[in-house]
Amino acid sequence: MAATNANPGGPGNGRRRESLPSTLLQVGAVALLLAGGVAYGVHRGAVRQQVDARMKAARTLALRDNPADLRQALTELGALFQLDADARDAQALAADVNLRLWLEHRQPDAEAPAREHLARAEALDSRSGERYGSRAILMLAEGKAAEAEKFLEDLKTQGAKSPKLALAEAQALLARGKLPDARQAFARASEGAWREPRYPTAHGEELLDEGLYAQAAEAFKKAMAANPEHLRSRLSFALARLYQGLGRDEAARTVSDVLAREAELSPALKARARVVRAALALAEGKADEALKDAGEALAASPEEHHALFIRARALALKKDAGARAAFQEAVTKRRTAPLLYLDGARALQQVGDGEGALALLDAYETVFRDVQVPTPEGKTVGALERDERYWLARGQVLQALARPEDAMAAYDRALAVKGVGMARAQYAKAALLLARKDYDAARPLLVEVAPESGQGALPEAYEAMGELLFAKGEYAHGCQHYFFGLTRARLQGSPLEPLKEKASDVEKRLAAAGQPAMAKAWKTESDALLQP
Repeated sequence: MAATNANPGGPGNGRRRESLPSTLLQVGAVALLLAGGVAYGVHRGAVRQQVDARMKAARTLALRDNPADLRQALTELGALFQLDADARDAQALAADVNLRLWLEHRQPDAEAPAREHLARAEALDSRSGERYGSRAILMLAEGKAAEAEKFLEDLKTQGAKSPKLALAEAQALLARGKLPDARQAFARASEGAWREPRYPTAHGEELLDEGLYAQAAEAFKKAMAANPEHLRSRLSFALARLYQGLGRDEAARTVSDVLAREAELSPALKARARVVRAALALAEGKADEALKDAGEALAASPEEHHALFIRARALALKKDAGARAAFQEAVTKRRTAPLLYLDGARALQQVGDGEGALALLDAYETVFRDVQVPTPEGKTVGALERDERYWLARGQVLQALARPEDAMAAYDRALAVKGVGMARAQYAKAALLLARKDYDAARPLLVEVAPESGQGALPEAYEAMGELLFAKGEYAHGCQHYFFGLTRARLQGSPLEPLKEKASDVEKRLAAAGQPAMAKAWKTESDALLQP
């Protein structure tokens, strides 16, 4: 049996011959499966690489922040969704980009896709900053500032932290009038994303709305350092400089360059370019041109509050009765922008509409009355208690309305803040005391802000001290302070002609007081100082 079984023609060998094809088929099937698996893995890997490449390209474009870049970023994301519609962070980024086009660039057709992509990102449970930041920004767009603030606070307690969340927090705080807290949040966002122009630009816009022109200009410089071709920051930098009374030639070049790229501009950028042109016209005293440009800005984007502000200023310059209503319209558009109220009140006061100026300040008080802000000691107080600029502006208006007691009370409120504007409040109170001829009470205040070293920052304080000293018969000492005032004004870029008129007035007063030798010496010194 053993031999028979070993015979090559026996049954055992037959079974082996029958199993060989089966084995080969099995090996082939496994090989096909392995090959398919490898092919599928290679395909999935290639798709993943393409998705990652599209996402990186979209982020890079979104970082640049110009409208054309944002639209190109959406093109990249559209191609990405053809590969993977469930890429959750890409959906969140698409929501963020569309929100920016809708809310920042005033392109209403971006609203629907912004909402759709955000809903998709949330359904896919994206954990990116774009998802949560976009939800908070959308809440703000719907007028739900308190809800947005709470939403962000809850995220913060869970450890969430990103520049996008800081930016959303800043905008929520701003909407509620919490300006000091908003400034800090904008600064955090800007510091955390220093390579992106969007964040320092947002910070600069807030500072501009507060009337803090120099700080705003610095923020816009940071944005331009991140992207020298960032159109919004270039235009806003020019506007901040014009508000400072500087940079006319540079502003004209910027506007010309930006408007030459009309096809790249969103409605918001078209409006801001024309706002800069209107501000330039106003700086040159061309009120009618400013009105025309402001009107074109509003036609491009009715939300451009700086266009409303410049239009109101132009009407005030023309002493048009519609100036008061125009300022009221501006503050209604941007309720938490101190610039519109405080500078608006000053403009109305200068053209003799003290009641209109006071009405603007009353509106300001209504907006900020219930806002609480932190103190350096870690407590919270009403925002108005810490708002020296408001009390100073109110005092000046009340003084112009011949309400000296109310004005004095307002100046005392400004002094009580002991803030960065204390010197101006001291000068304002001293000037009111001088008007009353209460020289003894005015002198201690002026000594602090117009020191004999000549290092005081306020030319008008030196002028006031000169007036006080002349009234006391201290002519030599008074001339010294008048000279310090002219010197400081010259260093600060004041126009020569008004300074020459002041110098001439001092000379005449010296001559009238029986001081001809001193008048001659004064003329010699002041003429030398005020050479072109």
